[in-house]
Amino acid sequence: MNKPDWETHGRRRRRSNTLEALRHRVGDEVIAEAHRWIADWELAVNGYCDDMKNSGSPAIPGNVFTFNALRGQKWLPIRAFCRHAGQEAHMLLVQMLAHGWSFSSIGRSHWPELSENRARNRASEACEAALLALHDFWCQQRKADAGQAIHAARCYRACPSLPVLCKDFGLAQPGMRKLIDRGEKMLSRPRHGLTAIGG
Repeated sequence: MNKPDWETHGRRRRRSNTLEALRHRVGDEVIAEAHRWIADWELAVNGYCDDMKNSGSPAIPGNVFTFNALRGQKWLPIRAFCRHAGQEAHMLLVQMLAHGWSFSSIGRSHWPELSENRARNRASEACEAALLALHDFWCQQRKADAGQAIHAARCYRACPSLPVLCKDFGLAQPGMRKLIDRGEKMLSRPRHGLTAIGG
């Protein structure tokens, strides 16, 4: 597998932290969502995630089949964001978060016809826009997930048959139970707490 692309600075090799440079413009929540994206990307593409090494969490038992299924699962939000925001936004996230490119390198890659300063500024603005698009994507995903959970709980109340619901939702029974339980917790909240998702 390929190592991340590192930039050369004199005789030293360094990795630019373009994400932190944008923190004051996009906020901590957007930065946290970017870290979530890169963790999914690393596991999906490389088969490992740097964040997992030092997490302190116990290893999850499994085999090559469950591991490949997990990698496939991590690909889903990566591809969904690409459809949501476009290929260019996806590539900007890869260059900024996965490869650690600087704004100058990103600018030269995307806008070689511009001067270095203008290309760097354009890259900074484009990376900020990509991060905000990622934030919008995660917000929509959370809203859709919450709506699905509430729908599952209501369906189970109307027809408490797990096999039927598993078929309708395309889930195995353990996953279906978790989805129903999550929806029940949401339905048990005060009514005003559901207005954001149209419950």
